[in-house]
Amino acid sequence: MGINVADLKLQKDYRRRSDFDWVSILLILLAIAIVVGAIYFIFYFRESGVEQVLQSESILSTLVVVNDGEKTESLLFSFYNPKTKKLAYILIPDRTRLKVDYRDKPTYDIVQNIYARGGIQVLRKTIEGLSETEFPFHVVYDLKDVEKLVDLLEGLEIIAPEAMRHMDPEAKVFINIAEGRQVLDGAKVKELLQYRYGSSDGKSAVENHRIYVESLLDRGDDVNELLVSKQVMGTLTRGLDTNFSRRDIRLLASEMKNLNSSRLLFYKMHGKSITVKDEEYITPVDNGVWLRERIETVIKYISDEGPAPLGDEIKIEILNGSENPGQAQSLRNFFVEYGFNVVHFGNAMRNDYERTMVIDRIGRPSLAKRIADIINCKEVYTRIDNTLLVDVTVIIGNDFEGKTVR
Repeated sequence: MGINVADLKLQKDYRRRSDFDWVSILLILLAIAIVVGAIYFIFYFRESGVEQVLQSESILSTLVVVNDGEKTESLLFSFYNPKTKKLAYILIPDRTRLKVDYRDKPTYDIVQNIYARGGIQVLRKTIEGLSETEFPFHVVYDLKDVEKLVDLLEGLEIIAPEAMRHMDPEAKVFINIAEGRQVLDGAKVKELLQYRYGSSDGKSAVENHRIYVESLLDRGDDVNELLVSKQVMGTLTRGLDTNFSRRDIRLLASEMKNLNSSRLLFYKMHGKSITVKDEEYITPVDNGVWLRERIETVIKYISDEGPAPLGDEIKIEILNGSENPGQAQSLRNFFVEYGFNVVHFGNAMRNDYERTMVIDRIGRPSLAKRIADIINCKEVYTRIDNTLLVDVTVIIGNDFEGKTVR
């Protein structure tokens, strides 16, 4: 019987194709292993950006995004100085309306939606444009991640300044926290950070974040012990969107042991309310001027180069001592845009004041000076009167024009 040459060639080609496919698979697996190994090496052993900042004792500026599902619950600017061990946060209300570039198509949107619709790069570009401040680092986490951390710590001890109760079945929000000292589990701490229904939305959000962060600082050693475990670290970081490496996170957790509540500051960005198509929003005061001033003051303070920024709850009395009616209400509206608490406005006992003056009523002239600077007033005095229940009195004179002293 003779050999069929055509069959022989076909058989030979078939064997070669089988060998080639097997080698290809091995090469692909090897390539995947190299890539995974490179990623692992970069993730665990690359030089830490946080470590460089800590060693140089410069400011660590971080954008912190707290989500609740598809919406952003809180947006905070974090500034930490490793030299002075001072930490400051500025909270941007979730209803703040900003101009946003989605794929180079400018439109207006609120903070609550920007991350979900555009991701961290769009959010960073928007915020850095508003604040004129760079945020090299970011961390985005969900409130369910807070639950995990708190439950791993077996609860956090907090002191609730008031009873917090609210129910919104449609939004699946159920909040019930008693007043006073207590230990909250993860679900309750989530409720704490969701609470926005007090007398002032911004005030309650800032205060409750402060309570949460202070409680974490008190448990700094326990947090560090948790993060030693690779399994726990993996659980806590699985849902994070961050450019912090795990090494960075451990370094930051170690820094927590050097912090205490006396070096922790919390503020909120102030804005004025606007209505667009029957919806209520907040717009930054003077297109972000107040925010930029506050950032500058905060950074000076945490660098020990200036006094602590004033709190947001200065109680102000405004009296119109000029011949021009309506000045007190006009100035009252202006101060409300800055977020100050104007507890009374009206007419002075007389209307022949030639010069506007700002009066310190509680022995803290720095408060009066801050108010005076806003309206360009040079006449600042201290005349303590605790019966008035205000921090500062502004008496408007004939040199006042609308918002400032001429």
